[in-house]
Amino acid sequence: MNLRRRLSPALPIPESSPWAVLLLMVLATTMPLVDTTIMNVGRYWFVRAFDVTAYETGWLTAGYSLSLAMGVPLSHRLRGFFEEKDLYALSIWTFLTGTMVVMSAHTLAEAMIGRAIQGVAGGVLLPLSIAIIRETFSPDKIPLALSVFTLANALAVSLGPTVGGYLLYAWGWQSTFFVNLPIGFLAIFLSQIILVNHPKQDPKRFDLWGYLLLCLTAGTFFWGFMAAEWYGWHSFPIGLAFTVSLIALWLYGLWSALFPEPILPVYLLARPKFLLSLILVFLVSTSVFGRMYLLAPFLERNYHFQPYQAGEVIAIGAFSEILTAFLIFSNILERFDSRTILLAACGCLALSNLSYLRLPQNVYSSSMTTIPQILFGFGLALSQLSLGRFVGLTLPQELSRIGGVYQQTVQFLGGMFGTALCRHLLNNIPPVYFIAFPQTSMQAASSVDLQKAASLAYAFGYNMIFEWLGLFSLAAAVLVVGEWSFRKIPWKTPANPVDGR
Repeated sequence: MNLRRRLSPALPIPESSPWAVLLLMVLATTMPLVDTTIMNVGRYWFVRAFDVTAYETGWLTAGYSLSLAMGVPLSHRLRGFFEEKDLYALSIWTFLTGTMVVMSAHTLAEAMIGRAIQGVAGGVLLPLSIAIIRETFSPDKIPLALSVFTLANALAVSLGPTVGGYLLYAWGWQSTFFVNLPIGFLAIFLSQIILVNHPKQDPKRFDLWGYLLLCLTAGTFFWGFMAAEWYGWHSFPIGLAFTVSLIALWLYGLWSALFPEPILPVYLLARPKFLLSLILVFLVSTSVFGRMYLLAPFLERNYHFQPYQAGEVIAIGAFSEILTAFLIFSNILERFDSRTILLAACGCLALSNLSYLRLPQNVYSSSMTTIPQILFGFGLALSQLSLGRFVGLTLPQELSRIGGVYQQTVQFLGGMFGTALCRHLLNNIPPVYFIAFPQTSMQAASSVDLQKAASLAYAFGYNMIFEWLGLFSLAAAVLVVGEWSFRKIPWKTPANPVDGR
């Protein structure tokens, strides 16, 4: 029986306000999105908790993004088998289960299992929330509702390190996950009161083998990329992992061509403009998540910031995102083409990273991080507002839903890659500078000189990685300009059956 009927049995059940539904969607999705960046600060707290190195903690962050990516394709397919309210509550319950597994973990492997459960559940929750918003609001209000939802998502990602820093400093690392529990229970309660079940979508057979092949492709690539530092890039285990990943990807392509209802139809990738938009999504996500992973340890190592202090600096970007909200409500952004907005976003993201191309000073300079963070906040908010529209321009209306599934999957895959890439570069670039210093010195280096050399090596290393992230954003800007030219070319796309997800 409906919970609203139990609470007021003598009264008719009114339709919930669409804005109440939107508030619930924001509340529920805050949990998985904050958790994408909440572990970026205070990494050494997790080092002591799990008895690992700071380098190994990257598995928890990158692995979580991978799990989110693997959860996204499940969402729309499961809509055909579950009632809307049941699936929403089940996703939150599963996310909370993963949260409790992480909180009780004593080893890195146990924490990885919990993060994987969290990620898959969060991956189901995010596109499900978008689908509910589309079904709740009238057509003329959907763009505004989705803009508010997207901006709230960007704020959650930006404020993850800030929330994590304060909780770490006050109550320890478990508190960074415990905060999910009251939010999750409140969201479950409200979902039973506010949500109304819409008609089920056309049920399709669950593509189990296709989904397993997707997970095998992404999982073996992730393991190979992350474990290459331990085994060596030319070692047999790493070569085997990448080989299995390529074979699984080829098998999925073959399966998608043979299976009538694949979970992610490969034929959409034959559309050049759509494929170009996915590459753009990947580049932007790599830059955004890589920077979010890198900035906190940059401040903590070079300036000896406490986690909450690093979180405060990172939160400056949220100020820009709030300003972007005023641009939405004043309809200023509606005057611009989505490509124009996305080009401005890529420019802001590139500048926010390239501004770190100088050595940090001995004394912390607030302008060195404040201005880039303001630019980053604008870039993040504008990119999230325009990416979905940009992808939608490349597909007909009947394929927009599956296009959104592709977009979110690639977005979190880019987040995984950006985190893993920064982790890899940070572990390899600074030692190169440090080793080269004594060899090029005219006299024997003292211990003090070696300490200075190590500090300079890490400063150079961080700056080079920020440069890489800036180049990813610049490449995305070039693709936006290129798409402007490509859209004038009459591409021929094969006629395919519509995927009605």
